[in-house]
Amino acid sequence: MDEADDKDRARQALARAAQRCGWPAEFGEALALYLGSVGAMERMAAYLAQARPQSMEEAADEAVTIVEQRDAWIERKKGEYYNAKITEFYNRERDE
Repeated sequence: MDEADDKDRARQALARAAQRCGWPAEFGEALALYLGSVGAMERMAAYLAQARPQSMEEAADEAVTIVEQRDAWIERKKGEYYNAKITEFYNRERDE
């Protein structure tokens, strides 16, 4: 299974989760498009199944939170990577 298949599967699962909440499948597909990644879609589908939000607005707020947390995690990992590279540069052996 490739990444496109995984994304399609996650998108369909999110659309079904939205339908189980009583909303149109198109809302779940719109959430999937906004979320973008398989992990975020799976997290959102799990949220819909467990929390059973009362409104689409509440679900959309959770989608925004998921994206913000993912973006913050990416930035933190970038910072850690570049910090390690700088430390490696400072600690390298030097010819004197």
